[in-house]
Amino acid sequence: MSRFFAGESTAQSTGFEAAWEEIRPKSSLGRRVKAKERPRLPGEEAALKEEFHQLLKAVSFYEKYPEAASKLEETLESLKDPFHVITLLEDKKTLTPAELFVVAHLAFSSGKVRAVLRETKDVGWPGEVTPPSLSSIQKRLLPGTSGQPSFYIGDSFSPELEKVRAERKDRERKWREEMAKEALAVEALLSRRPGLREEIAIRKTDSELVRKARLMPELAETRETLTHVHFRLKATREAVRLEREINRLRQKEVSLEEEVLSSLSRELVPNLGDITRAAWALGKLDYLLAKARLYRSWGASVPEILDSSAPQVVLTGAFHPGVRKQVRERGGRYQPISIELDSTVAVITGPNMGGKTVALATIGLCVSLAQWALPVPCEKMSFTLYDFIYFQPQSPGKPGLSSFAAEVVSLKEPLSRSGQKGLVLLDEIGRGTNPSQGLALYAAVLQYFKEEKNGRCTVVATTHFHGLPDLTGVSHWQVTGLCPSCKAPVGNGPDADSSKDGSYGLNWLYDHMDYSLQRVGPDAKTPQDALLVARLLGLDKEIIKRAEKIFLNQNVS
Repeated sequence: MSRFFAGESTAQSTGFEAAWEEIRPKSSLGRRVKAKERPRLPGEEAALKEEFHQLLKAVSFYEKYPEAASKLEETLESLKDPFHVITLLEDKKTLTPAELFVVAHLAFSSGKVRAVLRETKDVGWPGEVTPPSLSSIQKRLLPGTSGQPSFYIGDSFSPELEKVRAERKDRERKWREEMAKEALAVEALLSRRPGLREEIAIRKTDSELVRKARLMPELAETRETLTHVHFRLKATREAVRLEREINRLRQKEVSLEEEVLSSLSRELVPNLGDITRAAWALGKLDYLLAKARLYRSWGASVPEILDSSAPQVVLTGAFHPGVRKQVRERGGRYQPISIELDSTVAVITGPNMGGKTVALATIGLCVSLAQWALPVPCEKMSFTLYDFIYFQPQSPGKPGLSSFAAEVVSLKEPLSRSGQKGLVLLDEIGRGTNPSQGLALYAAVLQYFKEEKNGRCTVVATTHFHGLPDLTGVSHWQVTGLCPSCKAPVGNGPDADSSKDGSYGLNWLYDHMDYSLQRVGPDAKTPQDALLVARLLGLDKEIIKRAEKIFLNQNVS
């Protein structure tokens, strides 16, 4: 989605792509605006603050004027995309009635939107979402319209066209009267009255009626089938003359209609600027309201944007919408996190299934959403803007590469951009290789980012390696994890045999895990709950006992 997301899967892995899909403008104009969006980068703090100010205004609009909001959404949903028509006008092309209707509908919709914005002016709508008045265009293309608009070339557009249409209608009336005489004559003889332009079918078995019909000068035989003979009224000399006159008038009418279309199209060209501005303003309004709906749906907030050049992120009560939804769907309890990233490098440690990867994704999601001027899923947030975000969670290696090799290849991008101000989220680097060398490599990477010449990045790293924070001297955060009394459940506690697939133990872990983060000292021990987790998930008891014995012997030695 831009160079802002470093790494192949950062936008997806943080959950940004899924969140982006939840922003649903009502119109194609709103979707156009959404498609042009980009992240705000360092140096654009003032503009981003203003965008969040506008977002809060839109949120207050929904809260204060729900009926007006529904009316506005209904109008936006009915919008037609005028940009094809705008291109035609720029090229001085003559518009068709359908294309003129698009412009007329835009003018009509702009008027309705302007009325709602006037009624709710205390919201403080920004000028860029207020369409310019297109009332003159509406009056020209939709004379006398008060309800739903519909464009047609009415007589009011051209006195000459009105005259020609009146003449045509008069000739058509006379033609109908002339042909009606023929139809009456046929009815008198055959007791059947044909339509003026329709066939009359007579069964062959009624040979006498067929004979009479063939002798009538008012009828012409058109075709014969296995069962019927078909006739239609034969035009009289006067009717033929009237038909020629009608055709001539129709051609004249078409020519005059084309003149009207050409004239109306030329009249619109000087208004192209207002038409284009109205289209974009309606699109921006639609997109702004879509962001406000997401804000309300999530129970989100807007961040405080710090002007400091030093990297910093502070999150309070942050949650990951996608993960929260999954947890709630299975009836679980979702626990938000809080963290202060006020140093260049921070390490997060914690037990297996302690939510470390989700914590990284949540941090990355909050920052990326904030830089795209979108509501952030947390109670409170303050941060500085970044040039890029990198997050490559645990995943299988690329074809032909081991997981460790894939990690090394992926790391090259954030390392190559270490001179920029980036948010780098590292998930257990080196886990797929020799533990001692993996720890050494991980420590070296963190020390590299910590150095003053590369210190413009904020790096958050998760690990199971004991001693990594102490080895690198960086800020250390730890998942609170299982309470001490839960680490050796006995008696009526969780029993692996109670669920062969381990679902009992899994649910027990979800219920008893404390996912909150707490700042600890660099030398704080890394939680060692792997054997407990394995037992709770139903691994064979004999294997667990052997593992515990081996682990104890290692610690003694």
